[in-house]
Amino acid sequence: MLKSKGIDMEFKFDESLFRTVFDNVYNGIYVVDGEGRTLLVNKTFEMMSGFTNEELAGKTLYDLVHHYKYFSGAASLLVLERKKPATITYKTKTGKNLLVKGKPILNNKNEIELIINTIWDLTVIKYNDVLDKDTARDSYLKEEGFIATSEKMTEVIDTVLKLSNTSTTILLTGETGVGKSVVAEMVHRTSKRKNNKFLKINCGAIPEGLIESELFGYEPGSFTGADKKGKLGIFESADKGTVFLDEISELPLSAQSKLLLFLQDKEFFKIGGRKSIKTDTRIIAATNKNLWELVKNGKFREDLYYRLNVIPINVPALRERTDDIPVLAKYFLNKFNQHYHAYKYFSEELLEAFQSFNWPGNVRELENVIERLILLSPNQELTTEDFYRIQQKRKIVPKKSLQNMLDKFEYEILVQAKKEHVTTRKIAKSLGISQPKVVRLLKKHSLN
Repeated sequence: MLKSKGIDMEFKFDESLFRTVFDNVYNGIYVVDGEGRTLLVNKTFEMMSGFTNEELAGKTLYDLVHHYKYFSGAASLLVLERKKPATITYKTKTGKNLLVKGKPILNNKNEIELIINTIWDLTVIKYNDVLDKDTARDSYLKEEGFIATSEKMTEVIDTVLKLSNTSTTILLTGETGVGKSVVAEMVHRTSKRKNNKFLKINCGAIPEGLIESELFGYEPGSFTGADKKGKLGIFESADKGTVFLDEISELPLSAQSKLLLFLQDKEFFKIGGRKSIKTDTRIIAATNKNLWELVKNGKFREDLYYRLNVIPINVPALRERTDDIPVLAKYFLNKFNQHYHAYKYFSEELLEAFQSFNWPGNVRELENVIERLILLSPNQELTTEDFYRIQQKRKIVPKKSLQNMLDKFEYEILVQAKKEHVTTRKIAKSLGISQPKVVRLLKKHSLN
C-alpha cells in the first residue's frame, strides 16, 4: 500500500513489473550473491557487454575473469575482498569498456548477501599522439584500469557521473601524478560528447610563441613560416567534443585573454583572421598549482580563474586514499608481470609498507616503483627490503618506516591484551595507560 498526499493507493509489485523496470533503466545492472556467483543481469547490460543473462547466470565472477576471460576485472571481486563499495573500469571479451560501481548488501550478521553493480558503457578513445606525449604517463590506467575503493575517490567518480549530461567547464586540481588526466577522460567518456574527439594539450610543454596557434589556429600567410594552407586550432578540431588543458597555470597571459573570450562566447578568431569562428567545445582544465595564489601574484587572470572554476574537482593524493594502494599495487603487479613474463608477488609486509609510505609522486610513482621491483628484484617474492633498497638508490627513504614498525608492535600488544581482558578499563590497567587512551588506540587499529 502506497500513500500519496493522504490518498491510499493499492500498488501490486509483481515479478513482471519488476522485470520491466529492471530491463528498461539506462544503466546496466549486474547482481551477484555473497560468493560472487552471477544471479541475473538486465537487458541494458546484455546490450553493453555482448553477453546474455543465460551465458552469465550461475557462473562466478572469478571464473568469468580468470577462466572464461569474459571480463578483464570485476568490481564484485574487490567488494568481496574489502567488504566495501568499489569502482573500477574493465574491458569485456567483446572489446567494450565498462565503468562499474559495486555496492554490497549486508544481512543481519554483517555478511555480504548480495552485490548490486551499476554499469556505464565507456567509449574507447582515440588519443592524439602529438598532443598526448607529455601527459601519457598521467593516463596510468588508460584503457581499463580506473580503480577506486576509497571514499575520497568514490566521491570524485560520483561527481563525474553527475556531470555526465552537462557541458559545464571543469577545473581539476591535485598533485602531480594523482590521475587528473584519467579523471578528465572519464568526464568525456561518460558524457554525451563521448563519440566525438577528446584532445589533450599540455600548456607547459609548448613554447609560448606557438601556444596560440595550437589552440586557435591561423590563417594562410599570417606570419613568417606559417603553413600556406593555414592551420586548424585544437578548439576548432574538437567541435562538439572535449579539450583537456593540462597545466593550465603555465598558459601565457596573452593566450589567457583569448581563452577567456572563448569561454564567454564560445567563439574566437584565428591568428591573422577577421572572421569569428564559433564552436561547441567543452573545456576541462587541470593544474597542480594554487591558481588563486597565482592570481594574487598577477600571474593568472582573475576573470579567467572564475570562468574555469565553475565545477572544481580535487583529485586526492595517494596518501589521502590509502585504501586504494593495495588494489592499485596488485593491478600494476599483474600488468608488469604480463608485460615482462614474470611471476612475482608481494609479501604482506610490503603491501603494509606501501600503505605507510608518503608517495610524493602519487600513483605514477607507485607504478614506477612496482615496475622497478619486478625488473630489479632477483626473487619471486617482493619484500620490504627490495622496496627500501631501490628507494635508497634514488635517495628516497620511506618517511614512515619506523612508525610503521611501531604501529605494528602496538597493534600486536593490543590484540593480546584484548584476548586477556574483557573491558577497556582492565586493558588500561594491565598496560599502565588511561582508559580513554585505550579507546583511542583500539579505534586507531580498528579493534573496537
